[in-house]
Amino acid sequence: MSSKSITINTMRTLHTITIMMLALAFSMQAAAIDIKVKKDKAVVDGITYTINTKKQTANVTRGQEAYVGDIVIPEKITVDSVTLYVEEINSGAFKDCPGLTSVIIPNCITKIGSSAFEGCASLAEITIPSRILNLPADLFKNCTSLTTVILPEGTKSFSTDVFKGCKSLVEFEVPNAVTEIPSECFAECNELRHITLPSGLKKIGNSAFEGCTSLEYIELPTGVSSISDEAFKGCTSLKEFHSPSGLGTISANMFRGCVELQEVELSNSISKIEHDAFNGCCALDSIFLSNSVTSIGSSAFEGCTSMTKARIPNSITEISSDLFKNCSSLVEVNFPNSLKKIGSGAFEGCASMTAVSLPVSLKEIGGNAFDKCNSIRDIYCNSSTPVKISSSSFSKATQKEAIVHVKKGFATNYNQDKQWKNFLNVVNMEN
Repeated sequence: MSSKSITINTMRTLHTITIMMLALAFSMQAAAIDIKVKKDKAVVDGITYTINTKKQTANVTRGQEAYVGDIVIPEKITVDSVTLYVEEINSGAFKDCPGLTSVIIPNCITKIGSSAFEGCASLAEITIPSRILNLPADLFKNCTSLTTVILPEGTKSFSTDVFKGCKSLVEFEVPNAVTEIPSECFAECNELRHITLPSGLKKIGNSAFEGCTSLEYIELPTGVSSISDEAFKGCTSLKEFHSPSGLGTISANMFRGCVELQEVELSNSISKIEHDAFNGCCALDSIFLSNSVTSIGSSAFEGCTSMTKARIPNSITEISSDLFKNCSSLVEVNFPNSLKKIGSGAFEGCASMTAVSLPVSLKEIGGNAFDKCNSIRDIYCNSSTPVKISSSSFSKATQKEAIVHVKKGFATNYNQDKQWKNFLNVVNMEN
């Protein structure tokens, strides 16, 4: 065989191999696209995407490893020669990436999923693109270094826990279109000192500001008609509260543990104070309630150790259990003429009380209602019929040392009563 034929055969062989390799490469490329469509994943410049080659779209998603450093999300990517337009950031895409320091989000992004940046402990500043008008749940939860969040002017809503645990957030302005601060939205933002609320705000969710220990003052718009349970619980620096004119209820545990709260001004729209509303507000020195208040829940003022005076309105017929329990400075309480019952433990531990005047309307005093009120020396009973009490309604010391002043001519009724006869000093009043 000549060298020429060998060369030709070799060339033919190489040509055949080249064609086969090209075909194989094309086949592999097609297969790769098919696989990507099926598996819906691609990694481009260190960012993981879910992709849709038919729609030519890509969404940023969680990678195999945590993202670190500075991330720039592009407007589009190319996968297997196909251009894909980046539209969304999936739920949890950057969740728990403590080494992530910054993210630049292009304006082409139309949606960001819940918890997208949750737990990004090194993220300090972020700008949300103009198309994102609704912030999803847990979006920046526990972003402990976050100090600046720039939102679009048209932002319409927040979801629960959006900024919960953002411990470096010092000030915040809620966009004008937002009408509700949802549950735990700013909870545990313990450096938050100043927040501006929009005039159109209607509702504050439960625990919305719980644990904001640096918040000293919050101005509520007049249109706020609902503030849910524990909204300001544990705001230990909060000094004053003025209820908006449309608010009807002080909710359960709303100010519990607000140890610096000194000034409370309740509007005439308030009709209900729920249980534990001001529990542990040890700087509150007095409370004067208007006749609009028709219901006060148990322990509403328990542990208000600086409170010296309390005025209960005529609209109240029952003092609930533990209402003023351990209000150790309480000296003076004005009972309404409408009062029918004093609940168990209502004034237990009110060690500064020296006198109690029971109205004619009163029918019953619960167990331990005045227990550990060992400074009581005078009890004025304005009803000829003994008020129903239990053996523990007053302490043993009170029974021995206090003088029970009874409506003139009716001391015998009390001395013959099963429980009142335990008092050693029952006397008729002069008038």
